[in-house]
Amino acid sequence: MKGTREKILQASQELIAKFGYAGFSLGVIAEHLNISKGVVTYHFPQKDLIFNQLVEGYFHDAAEYMARHMVIDKTAPEALESYIDSNLRYVAENRLGTLAIIHIIANHRNKDGELTFSDKDNQIYQPLIEIFQYGQYEEKSFRIFRPELMAMLVSSAIDQLSGRIAMNAMDDLDGTIKETIRTFTIATRSEGHEEN
Repeated sequence: MKGTREKILQASQELIAKFGYAGFSLGVIAEHLNISKGVVTYHFPQKDLIFNQLVEGYFHDAAEYMARHMVIDKTAPEALESYIDSNLRYVAENRLGTLAIIHIIANHRNKDGELTFSDKDNQIYQPLIEIFQYGQYEEKSFRIFRPELMAMLVSSAIDQLSGRIAMNAMDDLDGTIKETIRTFTIATRSEGHEEN
């Protein structure tokens, strides 16, 4: 049986996904769970703590999922394919959490008005950059391009599709994933590494 803290986090995720960032409050959680607001604030004195926990938990779980499903011991193109595939399949298996995270990341700001969860150092691109650099300089399976730019393009495509997948707006998940992989396979491959 889930403890109160876990119930609050689960309810928060559901409420943010359903009503958005602006419609979320500690009072709404208390009402939804039929508990006092004091019980909520005992576990989470501020909404920020809930947002932090949800974001950290989501990306921690995503990293574990990708570690189990990514191919990193074969070729760079296979690593890229599995990166895209595992990202989008994680979203499909965690639609509610993805919607909540999208709302939080797009709206939550610090006291200076800056988005709290913005990736200022572009660390999110690093795994892709490493895949591209390996494919370019070790395997020669990728053509020469700016790894940082291609990583940004792949991440942008994943982000755009993630929102639509989370809202059940994609009729054919497998077809969408295959087409996305094919697009970036064609965009990155070097001469001599064309499909048979």
